[in-house]
Amino acid sequence: MSKINILSTAERRKKFFGLIACIAVFTAATAGQIESNQRKEISEEGLTELFNAALFHVRNDYVDEASRQTLIFGAIRGMLSSLDDAHTRFMTSEETNELQTEMRGNFGGLGIEISQRDNVLTVVSPIDDTPAMRAGIKPGDKIIEIDKKSTRDLSLTDAVKQLRGKPGTSVNISVAREGEDEILYFDLVREVIKIQVVTSQFLEKEKIGYVRLKQFNQTATDDLAKAIGEFKKKKMRGLILDLRWNPGGLLDAAHRIGNFFIKSGVIVSTRGRKKELDRVFNADPSAAIAADIPLVVLANEGSASASEIVTGAIKDHKRGKFIGVKTFGKGSVQNVISLMYGTSMALTIQKYYTPSGVSIHKKGIEPDIKVPALDFTKDDRRHYREIRERKLIQEYVKTHPDYSVEAAKKMQKTFADRGLALSDYAAKRALKDEITKNETRPLLDREFDVQLLRAIKELSK
Repeated sequence: MSKINILSTAERRKKFFGLIACIAVFTAATAGQIESNQRKEISEEGLTELFNAALFHVRNDYVDEASRQTLIFGAIRGMLSSLDDAHTRFMTSEETNELQTEMRGNFGGLGIEISQRDNVLTVVSPIDDTPAMRAGIKPGDKIIEIDKKSTRDLSLTDAVKQLRGKPGTSVNISVAREGEDEILYFDLVREVIKIQVVTSQFLEKEKIGYVRLKQFNQTATDDLAKAIGEFKKKKMRGLILDLRWNPGGLLDAAHRIGNFFIKSGVIVSTRGRKKELDRVFNADPSAAIAADIPLVVLANEGSASASEIVTGAIKDHKRGKFIGVKTFGKGSVQNVISLMYGTSMALTIQKYYTPSGVSIHKKGIEPDIKVPALDFTKDDRRHYREIRERKLIQEYVKTHPDYSVEAAKKMQKTFADRGLALSDYAAKRALKDEITKNETRPLLDREFDVQLLRAIKELSK
């Protein structure tokens, strides 16, 4: 017959607290051991063993089978993400080919340059005359969902992969925008993005050359030089270099284009951890094809990287006036390193500095003359969404097919009477866009582009 020990309440309490004390001692000892190990620097050999041990257990014990390649690629991405630099990333062979295609200026997608700021997918700039630009995507927009799926913890590489696709297919993105109380939703149709890097027009009356540079890719330098040459034949008296919405590109192209306007001195310098790799890019007098022409640079919150190199050089050398608003602030240099099996890695190796020695990374460049672009107010956007949903503007255009300021004012009053007030600018812009939606937009907008108008005014003095 088994013997049963009956403990008093006091004895049970004594044993319970004794057990708690043992656990506390064990926990404290374990924590102390962990803390000691954390303080101790692990050797290179030890780190390799640690990685292999983790890989072994995942390969052998994880609930689902995972390929070694998937795990190694993931480990590389994890290593690079620990650097907390959105511009440093690993690319598969497919993603490497996509990057090369993009730099050649012909690729499929939405026409949107994205980055990560504070671990949030952020628009750097929509590319001119693309689905993203036409839909109203803006620099600084936070993309929080793609096709109703959260972008939280989504890598930059995976985000680009989701946004791109076959031409004609659609994608929905949800955007949080500063100053907006509600999430904005955009249904975009992918297109083959063919970037005409340089577009230009000569203002005959003012004898001013206007050239828009959309990207610093492999053809940018020659295309811009050709446009400037054509302007010279027409005896231009001033030049407007439009870098708005230009997300950047190649450092070499930025150096050479900056040199077009500056005869001597530093265009840009790059500095990094390895001092022997620091470089100073100086102007070559023989390459300064437009150094004596009065110049205005247009740039804005969508102007980044190489655009800021050129803008910063022109501003620091007092070579021309920068009109617009503060630039994006992307002042780091990436080197695309070819790895094995067609893979590659974009690695931030340096930051660049303007001729005055200033780094604009995460700061941007302030304009000489601040001129904000015209835009819809918060109420404009709210009312305009309802106007579009109810097809009110389409109905109005049926009886007012021609654009005029008077027609816009009449429409403005009609909508205001229904509780859908629009500002003067919003009414004119909305009506004109609806009437001309199937027409090719002119390169220059002398009605609404106040930054362009100020540039013309400055050069006409």
